[in-house]
Amino acid sequence: MNILAEIVGYIAGLCIATCFLPQTLRTIKSKNVQELSLISYVIYCTGMVCWIIYGFYLHSLQMILFNLISLGFAGTILFIIIKYKHNR
Repeated sequence: MNILAEIVGYIAGLCIATCFLPQTLRTIKSKNVQELSLISYVIYCTGMVCWIIYGFYLHSLQMILFNLISLGFAGTILFIIIKYKHNR
């Protein structure tokens, strides 16, 4: 496979996977989830699980790795939404 395409794929995956990092850190720190949508995060996390399964099917390390990272960040936010949205 073309090494340039691989590098671009890893850069793209890293950018997409880490886009939730600032929101995750902010949500952990503030515990303010009033403006976050539970349904959106449930749908997003479900999609990430499907992409991971599909990545295993395709034997795509990039797809598995970066979707696991995305799922970790979005799943953390989802957990905090569930924990704090109903407690207030």
